[in-house]
Amino acid sequence: MRSDEHPAGQVVGADRIARRRRIGAAAAAVALVVALGVGIHLGRPAPDQVQAQATATTTAAPQVAAVGWNAAAVARDGTTITVYATPGDTRCGDLVQPQATITEQTDAEVVVAVSGRVVAAVDCATSGRRVPLVVSLPTPLGERVLRDAASNRPPPTFADRDLPDLASDPRWSPHPSQCDEGLCQGYNGPDGLALFTSASSRTAEEGGDPPAVATVPVGSRRGTITGSADSSWQVRWEVGDLAYSLRLIPSEGAVLSLKVFRAVLASLKWG
Repeated sequence: MRSDEHPAGQVVGADRIARRRRIGAAAAAVALVVALGVGIHLGRPAPDQVQAQATATTTAAPQVAAVGWNAAAVARDGTTITVYATPGDTRCGDLVQPQATITEQTDAEVVVAVSGRVVAAVDCATSGRRVPLVVSLPTPLGERVLRDAASNRPPPTFADRDLPDLASDPRWSPHPSQCDEGLCQGYNGPDGLALFTSASSRTAEEGGDPPAVATVPVGSRRGTITGSADSSWQVRWEVGDLAYSLRLIPSEGAVLSLKVFRAVLASLKWG
């Protein structure tokens, strides 16, 4: 018998140990594959989560920089300025959280910047409305020009002193009014009368003037009366390159004579 031969029991034991090692390695490999698969599955969003994320991305409101303002009104004290901020050419958009700031003042001009966001409107039928923003000057504006920082142009600037002082007249109460260009304001008055004031750039007006009926003093100026008794009367006057108008509308079914219209104009406070 050779002295280097191993007993039979030792050979069997070595085989068992080798088999156990092979089984253990295979089990470990399977466990690793399963763990990786679970990790990948947990890292992926569920199908409904993917759909929700896509929907949120497509319905987010677009946001762009505010475009500025397109008209201004100077109060009678000369130091309170109202600029009318607009969402510009954005279709079905509204201006959100606008703010007006004076960015520069010189002896010749005052620059006003409007900041804010233009977002998708909830109702396109009422979208795009201008927002009035009030800014204050330390000294009266005087002959200085108001300039929009966004367009670097001076939009039309109207003066309250060139319109009748209806704010101090208890007979007339303002109601919400909206226009895209220039200025406009409606008032309810006595005996069912309605009065509408407007101001615009002369170059922005379209069409010819209606036939003049008469002329009448309007403050320190003279205006031209147009209209008729069965509809409404209007007086129009000009200040530089700006045009102002005042229209008086009778109550429903009533007829307003030219004499009554003249009397109403004479009763208004100007200056």
